[in-house]
Amino acid sequence: MQHYVATRPMFIDVEVMNSDNKLVLGDQSSQASPNYVARGLSKLYKEITDTVRKEAATIMAVFPSPNDVMSILVQRVLEQRVTSLLDKLLEKPSIAHPRPLGEGGILLYLRMLAVAYEKTQELARDLRAVGCGDLDVEGLTESLFSAHKDEYPEYEQASLRQLYQAKLEELRAESQKVSEPSGTIGRSKGASVASSPLEISVAAVTEFVRWNEEAITRCTLFSSL
Repeated sequence: MQHYVATRPMFIDVEVMNSDNKLVLGDQSSQASPNYVARGLSKLYKEITDTVRKEAATIMAVFPSPNDVMSILVQRVLEQRVTSLLDKLLEKPSIAHPRPLGEGGILLYLRMLAVAYEKTQELARDLRAVGCGDLDVEGLTESLFSAHKDEYPEYEQASLRQLYQAKLEELRAESQKVSEPSGTIGRSKGASVASSPLEISVAAVTEFVRWNEEAITRCTLFSSL
């Protein structure tokens, strides 16, 4: 049984793995967006489910203990094919020295994590429907993300700090431009404006709320078991 599963083309064909990466990550020279990754994962996971379904037909006809073989097959799919892709997709950023917001910041990692988690959960449900013997496919799927979920709260907080700090710096810069001093009187007036509390627009507050709502949605996703 082990030998049969290990020799399936999707586990030994390098072209299959390269195709997986290209479908989900796109051109390696540019950063794929979460929406692009979501579409790619949907397509890839459908292909995987279809392949497992075809293998199931053969397994049911050939092996005396088909459920045992299906359990091994699905476990191999998750631990090898899916894990290989997730390792490339979910590279943890540095909290101390995060990438600039212009390059996605910590938020990009969190959005990728949420997309990958949701889509992989859907894959687990589809594989369960096809058949996977006694394998705890949901539990195994959950374990693929345990290292990310353990540190998730820290990354979410760091992301919000990065977003808030960047927005406040932007507002301060805009405030200084508006109150640009000219001459002695202007300098006195400018100093007064600079020392006054920073006014935050409704648009900025709305943006703060939107960031928090998105964070809460992720918190709910990762805590729903």
